[in-house]
Amino acid sequence: MNIVQGVQLGMDKQLVEQHLKLAKQHVAEGRRHITRQKQIIVKLTQGQDDTSQARRLLSTFEELKLMHIAERNRLQKELEAMRL
Repeated sequence: MNIVQGVQLGMDKQLVEQHLKLAKQHVAEGRRHITRQKQIIVKLTQGQDDTSQARRLLSTFEELKLMHIAERNRLQKELEAMRL
């Protein structure tokens, strides 16, 4: 590996690490959104209010969380491969 390739690899690694950090934050935020949305649904249910919109939003949050987890896992694997 020459110096230019080494510098490029270092920059790529740094970028992947930054994206991984963001992906981990997105997963954590998604979990908080899901927890909060479930609390909202409980309150709406207790008040015998319509929960259909709140449940659709919960479903969206859950789908997004799965996408963020998949991206986090992909980035972790990519970073591990760079270490080899």
